[in-house]
Amino acid sequence: MNLKIFFLYILLLLGLVSCHPVNRPTTLKSDEGKKEQIAPAVSPTLRLDTSSYDSPLFSDRIKEQTQQLLKMNDDGMFDKLHRKLSATLKADQKDYFLGHPNLVVLAIAKGNIFDNGPGDFGYILYNKDSHRIEIVLFNHKNKSFGTFYKELKVVNTLKNLDCSSSLASLDYLVASELIYQEEYIRLNNSNYLIDDNSFTVTDVSTNKNFDLRRGCLNKDFTKATMANSVCVPTSAVYANFRCLKYNKKKQIFEIYFSQEFAD
Repeated sequence: MNLKIFFLYILLLLGLVSCHPVNRPTTLKSDEGKKEQIAPAVSPTLRLDTSSYDSPLFSDRIKEQTQQLLKMNDDGMFDKLHRKLSATLKADQKDYFLGHPNLVVLAIAKGNIFDNGPGDFGYILYNKDSHRIEIVLFNHKNKSFGTFYKELKVVNTLKNLDCSSSLASLDYLVASELIYQEEYIRLNNSNYLIDDNSFTVTDVSTNKNFDLRRGCLNKDFTKATMANSVCVPTSAVYANFRCLKYNKKKQIFEIYFSQEFAD
């Protein structure tokens, strides 16, 4: 092979290589659009509720409220209710409060609160150390006591529905009503929480105290899911309530129904 033919052969090989297509990954705008369309929507996560006692917005009112509660306690009004109610408790529950003399029982509810069967308790208490009202639940399965807004997390699912009028937390609202009822408590050795068992664990869909059509209801909660709700009355005069349901998967209590209107 002479030199001229050799160079022609090399040029022919180079031409074949340059003509061979190279596969490169390509991204089309239409593909990007498809990816965006099928991406799941991210729903906003509601923030955990906090107690009004811990909110600077309520600082002035809290100061006044704690002074009023302290006076009622010093007058012996809460201790009278405690003796009346603690006499109805089982031995293990009595022992707990004997070991925590700073906690005064003002109302009791019973039921299957934590979805582990009956045996759970709900308590509305006056804490002599902090001079505040607390809502405490007893989980019979693990024998533990927890307080709303502390060990027990609370979320108000009604916030985005524009129908939950009060910004105050449940413990603050109950305290306000007990103060409003001071003379009644003094004269009758009772309170609005005890009367008619208004603080209760109940089925909201069948309890006649609740009007699902007129109240504020999160429609994600069907009637089939409303059993074993913890309902806290927020008025000593009107049929006003907030009801919570324990979400076992998320381990939080969700406020899903409220009503605020006159009888």
